Amino acid sequence: MNKKSIYSALLASAMIAGVYATPASANIDISNWQLNLPGILDTGINQLAFNGESYVTNTATSTPGIFTSTDTGVFDIAQYNNGNPLHLNGGQLTGVFQATDLTNLTGGTPFYTFTGGTFTLYYNPSQVYGTTSANLYGAATGTAFATFNIDVTNNPNTGGGFLNANGTPTANGTVTLSSTPPATLTNHPFLDSTGTPLSPNILLGFVTTNASEDTTASPGNYTIDPNLVAALSGTTGTMNNTPTNLFISNGGQFKLQDIPEPATLALMGIGLVGIAVSIRRKDRN
Repeated sequence: MNKKSIYSALLASAMIAGVYATPASANIDISNWQLNLPGILDTGINQLAFNGESYVTNTATSTPGIFTSTDTGVFDIAQYNNGNPLHLNGGQLTGVFQATDLTNLTGGTPFYTFTGGTFTLYYNPSQVYGTTSANLYGAATGTAFATFNIDVTNNPNTGGGFLNANGTPTANGTVTLSSTPPATLTNHPFLDSTGTPLSPNILLGFVTTNASEDTTASPGNYTIDPNLVAALSGTTGTMNNTPTNLFISNGGQFKLQDIPEPATLALMGIGLVGIAVSIRRKDRN
């Protein structure tokens, strides 16, 4: 690439950073934060780890291979960072994911993108997750202390994922999403490293690193927990029937993210312009 091309690219980047950048595309991971729940305070958190199950239903549209979909997931959150156990004192921290998406099984790379939804965190002082079909497998039991609205990016790399031709996730598939500000927070559940409550304008960065079809919900191999099946699908005997409906096993992590102030984005743009101008001047010498 010649210097003129580099200059043009930097100038374009500066325009994007300083003028067209959106909060979701410019968020910054928050590190060393604290989880503040009744009687519990865990510190030094960079990310929370989860495991759980989701149930996807696909409804065909008038266009062959295009589906509108719903996705309900329940997650047990018991660790942070690299496997450190949360100090929940016999309680539970759970997440409930409820989303809609558009699934496209046409073309060479089938994919889906989220069209809306929420991710809500619950804390319950007693451990009931997984013992009943009520309240979404017990995940929605307790106090909802944070709700994040899913950002609609229309991009499977940032707000969705990729699929096989039959509608199942690709091998060890990833699911990514971020949220839009502000979050709904109750009783300051998230603190920074000094103990100061984080702003309601924090975002959620969520990624499942090994989403896969749960084959224990397939005919002839039905070993999935009936309570979980009833909680997610509404019917105990539901089985996988791709691409109409399927259960997905998930494991991954989510982070809290911050939005740079507008002045920070402007300075970023100014910095890129400065680099571009410098290159242009040198090119003239």
